[in-house]
Amino acid sequence: MAISNAKRWSEICEMQVNILEGLRRQFPQRGEQIENLACHWQALKHQVDNNPSCIDRSLFNEMLL
Repeated sequence: MAISNAKRWSEICEMQVNILEGLRRQFPQRGEQIENLACHWQALKHQVDNNPSCIDRSLFNEMLL
């Protein structure tokens, strides 16, 4: 899947990671689950930053589980 607005997606991913880091501090009992979700956003950001013309849809599916 190609992303035409990769720069904006990268910004959104970064914002999500920052939000999740704050949530992890507020809800330490959910730390593992929040960290897992943050890792998926970081992986998506990495993919968008490095190859925006070929995004793996499975990352989206994993975030929804």
